[in-house]
Amino acid sequence: MILQAKRTQVVIYLFWVVAALFTSTQLYLKTLEAGGSDTWGKLFLIQFLVWNIWAGLSPLIFWLGKRFRIDRQTYYGGLLLHIVFAVVIVLMYLAIYSLIWNFLGIGTFSWDAFKLYFKVFFLNLFHWFFFIYMTIIGLAHAIQYQAALKQKQDESAALERQLLISELNTLKAQLSPHFLFNTINNVVSTIEQGKNEVASGMLIRLGEFLRICLEESQHKMIPLHKELDFIKKYLEIEQFRNPDLNVVIQSESQQQNALVPSFILQPLVENAIKHGISKKKSAKRIEIGSEKTAENLKLYVYNEGPSLKTQKRMGIGLNNTISRLKKVYGNAGRVELFSVNDGVMVELQIPWE
Repeated sequence: MILQAKRTQVVIYLFWVVAALFTSTQLYLKTLEAGGSDTWGKLFLIQFLVWNIWAGLSPLIFWLGKRFRIDRQTYYGGLLLHIVFAVVIVLMYLAIYSLIWNFLGIGTFSWDAFKLYFKVFFLNLFHWFFFIYMTIIGLAHAIQYQAALKQKQDESAALERQLLISELNTLKAQLSPHFLFNTINNVVSTIEQGKNEVASGMLIRLGEFLRICLEESQHKMIPLHKELDFIKKYLEIEQFRNPDLNVVIQSESQQQNALVPSFILQPLVENAIKHGISKKKSAKRIEIGSEKTAENLKLYVYNEGPSLKTQKRMGIGLNNTISRLKKVYGNAGRVELFSVNDGVMVELQIPWE
């Protein structure tokens, strides 16, 4: 903010220097045509000094513009005030302008010469300098409006980010109890069947799984290799209950550091077990992997089992996955669900990061 203010001041000062170059050159050409003897250097010095008065007055005028704004609430009052300020400042400027010409033009101060200069400048330049004042006021209002607009945009973006994080946390919070209750029910069922060793192994893996959940819950995005490690821990719990479960994970090494939303695959894998593997005795295989397409990273979960025509799969897990991708990537994140071979495939298309 401070750097931007200094940059603005430099730009404004350079504008007055350019104005001095322009007007001094114009006066020099008129002097040559009239047969005068004033040099360009002398004329530039005079113009540089008089335009530097505007450079010195600019901060004051900017402050007046900020202090007495012309807006809907104060339009007529603010406009009237600035007309008065403009007349006072322009008259003060013309007096200084006359003094400079008095000293540098004839080399000494003369009251008669001063009055003559002041009269000539007033009659020829008052309206022009009045316009300059109002232009500076307009520029001050434009800069202040732009700064206020940027501040509102920044505040709106920050609020939107906070809302997005809150919504994503809510979605993830819905998944954790959902998975936990399912796993506890499976453990209870395993104990009732007398498979205490299996139940014990499931609880140990569940503890490790929940530890990872706590460690990664604060991260919105994680590397793909961490997401796959997380899924492996989850599937180890399932393999205690179903030793015949055949798990295949395929992902090339260059894709392992790609950032993905944390826990984005877990509900899809859970659906694959619940709605696919567990619904058909011959269903054994579940495959998780990633592929790099032309523009995106494709994540997929395949499971053997009933086709989409014979099952209803739009539960909490899939709905939340779609919602999370929408909030993180907008229209760039897509979910596709279709039957393939003797099972079902879910594909996620996300931008490569």
